[in-house]
Amino acid sequence: MDTILNIIQTALPQLEREKLETVVDELVSNMGVEEPNDLQFIKEEDLKHLLTPIQCRKIIHYFRMDSNRVQSATSSPEPGTSTSMCPIQSMISCGNSSWLDRFEVPWNKMRTTLRRAIDACKRPEPEDRRHMVRVIVDSMREQSMNPTRKDCTAVAKYITQKYPNSFLDKTEEGDIIGCGYFSLLNQLKTRIEYANRGNTLSRLRKPKCSQTSDNQEPSASKCARIDSYGCINWQPQEYPEGETSVTLEEKRREMVDIYSREGLRAIERVRVQEPVKITYTKLREDINADPPPGIVDISQRWPFLLTWKFLLSHFTTLTGVDLHTRLNADLDKKGKRLLEYFRGQVTVTPADAAAQLSLPVTPRLIVLGDTVLSAKNWMLSIEGQVVIPHLSPMPDFITALAVLFASFYVFNIEYQVEAATTLEFVQRYFVRINPDSSKCTAKFKKSGKTGRTVKRKTSDMNPCVISFIRDFTEFDWKNN
Repeated sequence: MDTILNIIQTALPQLEREKLETVVDELVSNMGVEEPNDLQFIKEEDLKHLLTPIQCRKIIHYFRMDSNRVQSATSSPEPGTSTSMCPIQSMISCGNSSWLDRFEVPWNKMRTTLRRAIDACKRPEPEDRRHMVRVIVDSMREQSMNPTRKDCTAVAKYITQKYPNSFLDKTEEGDIIGCGYFSLLNQLKTRIEYANRGNTLSRLRKPKCSQTSDNQEPSASKCARIDSYGCINWQPQEYPEGETSVTLEEKRREMVDIYSREGLRAIERVRVQEPVKITYTKLREDINADPPPGIVDISQRWPFLLTWKFLLSHFTTLTGVDLHTRLNADLDKKGKRLLEYFRGQVTVTPADAAAQLSLPVTPRLIVLGDTVLSAKNWMLSIEGQVVIPHLSPMPDFITALAVLFASFYVFNIEYQVEAATTLEFVQRYFVRINPDSSKCTAKFKKSGKTGRTVKRKTSDMNPCVISFIRDFTEFDWKNN
């Protein structure tokens, strides 16, 4: 059963642990799957009640791949056989260096304690892992003085697929973080750069200039938008049964009319709640339009969306995550120190906030109270406008944080550079949405030392976040 689980986890690395176990139980208990080769006979309709259509197609495609590839990607090492090695090149796409065809990870040069951890399917000690990276890099540099990032990706991907329990990036709940090998990839590449320090002959590229000229400072007049990052229902392709674009537009106008007559008092009524659900596809068409609408336009066309209850409900439909429930549970056991990030406070009206605070274009919480912990009223601003006032009060900090985080997803807003690390940490560790990229795509930032605009070092994921989650998870494991 563990082998089946590993196969599905490899095919769908972002699948939540609970859903993963449900799928495995369905395959083994109800469909009679007994060994990996049986998976090639599974059909899409067998899993459509558990997975989304895209997930079904991905997993069926993976099941039907060559059986040798499936077994090589998921087989567990026998005790004492961790020195064996298959060609790394066969596990990745083309375009990497030719020396990878003959490269072998020198497990026989590793510390005994690391090999024991691998054989026991446990995570090695940090010092053993660092020693492993040094040994692997030394061996790689015997083939090429400066292996490329693609070469490092090939090696990291092989190691994490061969020994997932020992090296895969994952949270304490078992959720895979991003691609699963990002931290090992970064360790390999960083070690290579360190080994080549001062050796200009081994460099593949010229050093880049880190600063821009004074007249190259980028403008930021409105929120930067990105697409379906981490979403499962970003833009549905079909309307609800019996509905058309015309009928959904009629329902939208009815909701605008109800709001104009009754205001926020109508949000608890069924005649509003049902149309909100039915018009989801139409709403996503408006938000995802090109060019994207401003927050004022959205608030005029979809006024009920800008209430904290409907915003969180929309986020659940968009991502498949009950954000408030997850934050409430995880912050209680993991995140009390996260409150330190939100110590700023003001006590103002919505008009005062818009007029006096120079509100930024990106989403921002405004605290109404003496402290963050004691505040009972919160407001949300986007694009310099207070879009959720305190007239529909958010009951506590967790609800306010959930609304702030949801707004980045619902309105396709990328993380601002200054808060990107904190927001990505919340996303990956608490909300447990783990795509293979970052929601901060800005190319420039303000230097903390000089205050000047400099080029920002971009990466698929935030290495600080991944490293912290890995170290924190290992710390919890050692102290439990």
